Amino acid sequence: MKIIGSHTETFLLLNGLKADRPIRLSDHTDLLPATFVPVPGLLLRVLSKEPDFSIASLFLGTVASQIKVSAPTSQELAVLAWNTNWDILLINAFLQCESICNLQSDVPLEELCTAGVEGQLRITNYHLRGPAFTEPRIVADAEAEWIEANVECGRQLLQEPSFQNAVHSLATYAWHSLPRAQLALIWSGIEGLFEVDSEIVFRVSLYIARFLHPDDAEQRLKTFADVKRLYKARSQAVHGSRLKGDSKAAVSESSSLLSQLIRKCCEAGSLPVTANLAP
Repeated sequence: MKIIGSHTETFLLLNGLKADRPIRLSDHTDLLPATFVPVPGLLLRVLSKEPDFSIASLFLGTVASQIKVSAPTSQELAVLAWNTNWDILLINAFLQCESICNLQSDVPLEELCTAGVEGQLRITNYHLRGPAFTEPRIVADAEAEWIEANVECGRQLLQEPSFQNAVHSLATYAWHSLPRAQLALIWSGIEGLFEVDSEIVFRVSLYIARFLHPDDAEQRLKTFADVKRLYKARSQAVHGSRLKGDSKAAVSESSSLLSQLIRKCCEAGSLPVTANLAP
């Protein structure tokens, strides 16, 4: 991915996520609403070569939000904008969505559509997954408040390899078309959060139940049973056995479980401490 910082602020244009109000991510980054207005000849004015025209034609019309990044110098801006891609993965993990950034602008999208100054739009990523022709994931008010309160903690936890792997696994598992591969990737993120090397099914199920529901005995019992059931699907996927039951449901439930764990880590301010979760 190529991120350029030529001034003191830039805008990363997102597909797949819609913010109805500004969401503060840090002192230097804000998730903002974005509205694309078709303008005849716009791409000819802001781009100069193929395949940039084709890529922009695919993605620009469905941009639903943008992240404003600001910094004192262009060099600092480039570094911060690059790192902001991890914020996008965090948000994807928090909300279980697939927002992507393939476009960068020197001005807000609305101004780009109005001014159309040459060089203001750039392609950041030529390794494309393809556009999602579905309605963008709308960030609810309560979710926006949660993100503002917890994204900094998530950013700090990304320094831990197991948390980084969990976020990356949840943000990218849908790139695979087979449920078997999806389950394997999701569960690599789940298991990586817990240090378990024996009695794996029992301990992982127990630790997850206690971590997610420390004060609710009834919910712990339910979660313990649910995780044991899902772990069977995980084992079938990893070991090449025939997947029994509804594999799509197993993927959906497993991804939801990983999202809950990631959010709980952010709320707790730390990774699970298995010594505190053991009986």
